[in-house]
Amino acid sequence: MTQIAWPWAGRIAARITGSRSAAKGPLLARIRWQARKTQAIIVPERTSAALRWLGWKRPLVHFRHGAGDRAPSSEAKLRAFDAIFVPGQKDIERAVAQGLGHKKLSAVSYVKMDYLQALPARPRLFDNDRPTVFYNTHFDPALSSIGIARDVIARFREQERYNLVFAPHVRAFENLDPIARARWLELAVPEHIAVDLDSPKLFDMSYARAADIYLGDMSSQLYEFLAKPRPVAFVNAHGANWQDDPRYAGWHLGEVASGADDVLAAVDRAFERHPDMIQRQAKATAFAFGRYDGAIKRASYQLLHTLQSL
Repeated sequence: MTQIAWPWAGRIAARITGSRSAAKGPLLARIRWQARKTQAIIVPERTSAALRWLGWKRPLVHFRHGAGDRAPSSEAKLRAFDAIFVPGQKDIERAVAQGLGHKKLSAVSYVKMDYLQALPARPRLFDNDRPTVFYNTHFDPALSSIGIARDVIARFREQERYNLVFAPHVRAFENLDPIARARWLELAVPEHIAVDLDSPKLFDMSYARAADIYLGDMSSQLYEFLAKPRPVAFVNAHGANWQDDPRYAGWHLGEVASGADDVLAAVDRAFERHPDMIQRQAKATAFAFGRYDGAIKRASYQLLHTLQSL
């Protein structure tokens, strides 16, 4: 395995703009050059569609990560790929609605969930018996509850019924300066409130596997959490009229708080009403992921077959 370092042009662009995303163009150019003798490039995100405009002519394959309900504008970038591997029927229907042909699409279930099944029992996050809430905010401020996250955390600091892990999407704070970062981290309380902005646990599903209840807004990690049905709650930080909006389909799987002051009550309701939600949650995850037992092997065979035909 070769780790590709950030090029100097990307580091300068990120420093000048204050945004790490500004480094992506130079990095993709370096990837394009280093992959010049390979047969194909396989990526888990849409930004790499820009490889086409950087001159890449050979197969470009996209493995979708996540299976949320939000349909971002970046879906249009999928047209740059020769083949697209998605978890389940939900993504097939959405991609077709976006105008992508069936020939590009393969539903192979969710490789990540297949892998996680083989891991040991979920880790323990706190050395006490309180239920643990996993608060997972999205990075898009227009949809996320990140703007009131401090207030939400404050409500949990004021009570002793629940532990809280505040673990936002890794991009939510990617441009955070050291002073602002320190102000977030100081909200942690030993054996009660954990704040994680950038550790490997944001990627390896530690929190989703270990928590007793999910609290979020628009993150697709909701469905990864619900691979094992558990209580879920959501923070409606923007007064969204969500009931008939397909982007908020996941909110029908739990309880919705109208703001920070209603969060603890929503968490209480989610625990109380969860038995009535189990069947609905199982149906939603099946629609998102399909049957993920054996997904790694199926995806591998399908990928080989696809590359041979391109």
